[in-house]
Amino acid sequence: MNSSTQIAPRQNTYGVVTLGVLAVAVVATGVPDAETAAWLTERGVPAALSTPAMYVLPVLAILASLLVARALGRGRSPVVRWSLYAGLGAVGGFVMGLCLDLFAAVPNIIAAITGPLAEPTLLDTLLWVLGGLCVVLGLMVGGIALFGQSAVTALQVEEVSDPECLEVRRAERGVFAWSAVGMITLGLACCALAVTRQADETVRLAPAIVGCVMAIVSVVASYVLWRGFDEMQRRHVIDGYASSAIVATLGGFAWAILEGLGHVEPISATGVFLVLIFVQLLVTSYVTSSVMGQMSMIGKPA
Repeated sequence: MNSSTQIAPRQNTYGVVTLGVLAVAVVATGVPDAETAAWLTERGVPAALSTPAMYVLPVLAILASLLVARALGRGRSPVVRWSLYAGLGAVGGFVMGLCLDLFAAVPNIIAAITGPLAEPTLLDTLLWVLGGLCVVLGLMVGGIALFGQSAVTALQVEEVSDPECLEVRRAERGVFAWSAVGMITLGLACCALAVTRQADETVRLAPAIVGCVMAIVSVVASYVLWRGFDEMQRRHVIDGYASSAIVATLGGFAWAILEGLGHVEPISATGVFLVLIFVQLLVTSYVTSSVMGQMSMIGKPA
């Protein structure tokens, strides 16, 4: 075979199936959101139909987001492909959070420790959604750290033309382990912030301390990863965060204009934090994939 012969990309359905199973598992932890259920009831949708639909729709939304992003991104650059995965995946996650109160027993467990929690606001709900998303992503990355190639194959959703790009050497698992620590602790910090906002004023100090500790651990994990990156990987991260800053700045200016016209309310510090984290996750998601794909190629013998 001529060395210049192009290898046709190999379709991989394992990732679609795996993420579908994970979506079902996450959905199974939830109960129908009361506000959404009431909204459907007001519009004449019977409970016998709306309740099962609120369990099925999130799974369909996640799978549809994945398949649409895969179809639209075929043949495009990594930036476009992973922006599509991140953007459409966020839509699927929003549908899941809109339909269900995920991990329904968690608030009850927390309430048993801190006391009753106030009804969550939109920002609180977004904090819970973001926290859950980060924890799930962290567990997936942690699976790669523990099981290596088997986990990568199970989670891979892209077409693969070079199997070597999916190899995970033992020395590389530490990178995935620290990434998992950073993502999980970021998720726990978001959840702790939500508890701090919803708990009674007399018991807010404990969740606030937990949130601060988790945030510090997440920063430490990011620093350890940064120390281990080479120049190219650091450039990817810098470019990703620079793009995030541009998007967040433009969004903040647009919000300020709308606020000045009286069309929106002033955004709080929690809102700013959520915007920054969501934008960073969207813009830098492709950076993670690029680094993961390039790591196994760096240092390989010719």
